[in-house]
Amino acid sequence: MIKMKETRTENSKIVNSEEDVATLRKRIDDIDEQILEMIGRRLEAARAIGRIKQQAGITVVDNRREGEIFQRLLSLKQETLKAGSLYRIFRSIIGAGRSVQKQPSKTGVLPIYAVFGDPIGHSLSPVMHNSALAQAGLDGCYLACRVKDIAAAVTGIRGLGLRGASITIPHKMDVMKHLDRVDSMAAGIGAVNTVVNRRGVLHGCNTDCSGAVKALADKTVIDGQDVALVGAGGAARAIGFGIRQAGGRLTIINRTAEKGEKLASDLDCDFKPLSEIKELPYRIIVNATSVGMAPRDDRIPLDTDLLERETVVMDSVYNPLKTRFLTQAANKGCTTIDGVAMFVNQGAVQFELWTGRKAPVDVMRRVVLDELRAQKVRY
Repeated sequence: MIKMKETRTENSKIVNSEEDVATLRKRIDDIDEQILEMIGRRLEAARAIGRIKQQAGITVVDNRREGEIFQRLLSLKQETLKAGSLYRIFRSIIGAGRSVQKQPSKTGVLPIYAVFGDPIGHSLSPVMHNSALAQAGLDGCYLACRVKDIAAAVTGIRGLGLRGASITIPHKMDVMKHLDRVDSMAAGIGAVNTVVNRRGVLHGCNTDCSGAVKALADKTVIDGQDVALVGAGGAARAIGFGIRQAGGRLTIINRTAEKGEKLASDLDCDFKPLSEIKELPYRIIVNATSVGMAPRDDRIPLDTDLLERETVVMDSVYNPLKTRFLTQAANKGCTTIDGVAMFVNQGAVQFELWTGRKAPVDVMRRVVLDELRAQKVRY
């Protein structure tokens, strides 16, 4: 009898749950009808504005007005709606408004941008760049592509006519030999994180360098300071190059001696194997590896017990926002710099290289932070 009562109770809960779901779905259906009706009214207003513009000989697309719309909506945004989601929704609505005003994309073909890497699922480049394009009132779509064969991916840029691409782990060095031109800074660094397609000619650039140096310079003086850089990959090359240019006394720390020694030789600086690190007498320490990146965010690149209170610690990993490395460094009293600063800075330069327009940096930062906070809540 007890089992029968328990079964009845469980069945009752299931029935109640189904009723609750049905009620909520009905509410959603009602709201959808209201949204559809409101969008229809919005499009009618847009069509009327289009007629006035055509009579006055005014172009349909008003980038300044579209930017004002997004800024106003951001000020009204509710907590449940992420900034990136707001941009995606209203970009489509604004696009529908353009279509009823009889003006298609200015080029007739939607510009496409992408990020190439492996892994790539964690990347916030798409939400950052798509929001920036929307804020600037520009056509375009930015996609994340998991790429194992970088040579084939570069061929894809040519074949598909992509306007540009971000290059991330592990392709920043290998991509160089597949490009038509590499600018002097990227050549000096030995790594490319940005490809610009200029009428079929693929140019390689590096925005990691300026992005990282700006993030550091906003918090501390680099010139004359002892700096430890953990890692020897493409990001480390860019950051190390920038630190040396800014006058920092650089030491490379890396797990693999061969790669670390090669980078140290290229940058004309010291090298120490990670296994031999017993102290960290540096004013600035930068993690330029992927150690601590989601989903494997329980790892740290260095023993934080060795950190000194006066140290400035920067992590190039931006997902999660507060890596375990930065959290432990903060607990030791260190000044910390998260990866979002470098990520947004380098992304802003990419945007300007691709579009020739000033990047909406504040929007890019807000969208990225919004996404990271939402992920923290979700996980």
